[in-house]
Amino acid sequence: MRKFRTLDEFEQEYFRKHPEEIDDYLTEIFQEYSQDNDSDALLASLRVIATVREISDTIGCRMWVTDNFCDSKLDIPQTAEAPTNHDD
Repeated sequence: MRKFRTLDEFEQEYFRKHPEEIDDYLTEIFQEYSQDNDSDALLASLRVIATVREISDTIGCRMWVTDNFCDSKLDIPQTAEAPTNHDD
């Protein structure tokens, strides 16, 4: 029986071979998210890119996406500071 690759495996291989296309892909998935608000599709796409870029830490992934994509590509202003623990 022939084993087929999953869509994620196919996309990962594609972006490993074409890393120059990742920024355009990120632009596209965030634009689609802004239109359809489908967080499952957005997270699935980000997971593919995180795997390709070997970003394993969830917080690191959020920081990378925010620092390198959202602020520059979508011109999203920083609206709030990170929450702090005031229980001390």
